[in-house]
Order: sequence, then structure tokens, then C-alpha cells
Amino acid sequence: MSVVNPAAEAVAALEDEQPIMVDSDATDNAAAISEIEAWCRQHGLRRVRENWLRVVRTARGPVRRGTCYRPAGDPGEEYQDFFEQVARRVDPMPDTGSSVEQKRG
Repeated sequence: MSVVNPAAEAVAALEDEQPIMVDSDATDNAAAISEIEAWCRQHGLRRVRENWLRVVRTARGPVRRGTCYRPAGDPGEEYQDFFEQVARRVDPMPDTGSSVEQKRG
């Protein structure tokens, strides 16, 4: 599972607050959201807070599509520290799987 779109050139050319679609080939919604958020942090972007990502058919197969953007202005060190703190707490947490499957079980 990984982020399969967009191309690095599209991210580099992105202007402040301009949206960009990011695709993940993860098999479930929660995993796709986690992957896209991690990818956004690495590229200085933020994910729009969608609870359920769209499933889109592509030539590679189905992907889950989220929307991200580059925040306006310099986020500053306090935001970077905040994201690092969140990552330190969230990364070691076990994956809980699909909430739909949990409700069935």
C-alpha cells in the first residue's frame, strides 16, 4: 500500500491553498487516510478533513482519493513540533482495521 499519485512535479508547482488530489492504493479507508496524511506531512501539505475517501477506478485499479493543499504562509516551528508529537503518539498505535468489520464482529 502506498500513495500512487500525484507526481513530484505537480507538488513542487503547487501554490498556497491550491487543492491537489492524492491517491492511495490502500485496501480500506482508514489505512488510506493514514497514508495520505503521512505523505502530506512529508511534502509540507495538509489533508482536507474528509471522513470517507472516494474510491476511483484508474488504469492501475481502484484507489482511494483524498484532497490536500499547501497551507498559506510559513507554518512555523510550533506546527512542526505539533505534527512530530502527534506522529510519535499515533505511529506506534496498532491498526484497528475497518470500523465496518468491527461492527459486524
